[in-house]
This record gives sequence, structure tokens and C-alpha cells, in this order.
Amino acid sequence: MRFQLGIQILLLAIAGAIAFGVIKPKFEDIRADQNEIVSYREAIENIGRYNQTLQTLLNEYNALPASDRDALLRYLPEDIDVAAVSRDISNIVELNRLLLLDISFSDPTPITTTSPTEGVVVDPYMAETYSDPASATGVAGAAPSGLYSQKFQVSAAGTYDQMKEMLRDFEQNNYPLRLIEFSFSLDDSSSGLIQYSFTLETYALPAS
Repeated sequence: MRFQLGIQILLLAIAGAIAFGVIKPKFEDIRADQNEIVSYREAIENIGRYNQTLQTLLNEYNALPASDRDALLRYLPEDIDVAAVSRDISNIVELNRLLLLDISFSDPTPITTTSPTEGVVVDPYMAETYSDPASATGVAGAAPSGLYSQKFQVSAAGTYDQMKEMLRDFEQNNYPLRLIEFSFSLDDSSSGLIQYSFTLETYALPAS
């Protein structure tokens, strides 16, 4: 009897060891595989929704008249043509009879936005709602917007009225030329002209 009891205890111990050493890990592997399958299915569904949204947007874009599509690409191009923007700025300055003294530009900079979950309305054309990567470091909710900005530094000389008309034309340009910095000083000569230094910013949305 004692021998049989010992055998039974030994068999129970072996069964327990098998259960914990073999069967339980197998169950855990099966559970992990099931979780991966669920994640895979969710990814497939997300891809399907993304493709459907993308196709809808493409259909809407293609439905636009060609003139509207051209206007959209001018307003927010895929890249910034530095030569063309510099030429447009120069033309606006000279059309308002100011003397263009200098024009230069910086490198394009990716725009980061504050996440809407932080309670901020995202508008890439307002200085309060975006920043460059350096100022966004360590800020919760900062994320790439896909937009790029480029700054153009301009110096010109002219009268006050000429300057006002020039700024109006920048504002009415067919793509954004946002004034972000502005200063002036009186000309040392007796011409009575005022020297203006200002920075304009424009934007692009590269094709993904």
C-alpha cells in the first residue's frame, strides 16, 4: 500500500512537472500567437481604411478643375523653388518702387505641431501653434506635420507709403509669404528713405 501510494505521489509530481514545464509554456505560446494574429488583423484593417481614405482624397483631387489643382499646387507646392520665390519677392519690392538692397534665404526646416490632444488648434501658418525642431525638443505632444518652411531675409529702402503697399502685395500673393520679422532704420543720406529689414516665410508639403 505504501509502495502504491508512493508511486501515485510520484506520478502526480511528474504530471505537475509536465503541466508546468511543458503544457503551461505551450498555452502561453498559443496566447502570444493569438495576440499577434489580432494585432495583424487590426493592422490589415487599418491599411484598408487608410487606402480607402487615400483613394477618396485622390478622387476628390482629380475631380477638381485643372485650374483649381494648379492654384492648389502654387499655394502649397511639393517643394520650394528658391529662385522663383526670390524672383517674386524682388518683383514685388521693385513694383512698389523700393530699392532692393539684399535678399538671402535659409535652409528648409520641418515644421512640428502641437498635438490637438494638448488642447491646441493646429495651424501651420500661425506662429503660436508650431515651432522648429530645436524649440520642440522635450515638448510633450510635438509631432512632425509633414510641412516644411523656408525663410527669406530681405533688405530694401523706400518711403513709408511704398513699404505699406509692398506688405499688402506680399499678403495678397498667390502663395504664402508670411511676414515674421520686421525692422527699419533711417537712411544716413539726405534721401529721406527708410531702410527696411524683414523676414518672409513660405511653405511646402512634400509628396509622401
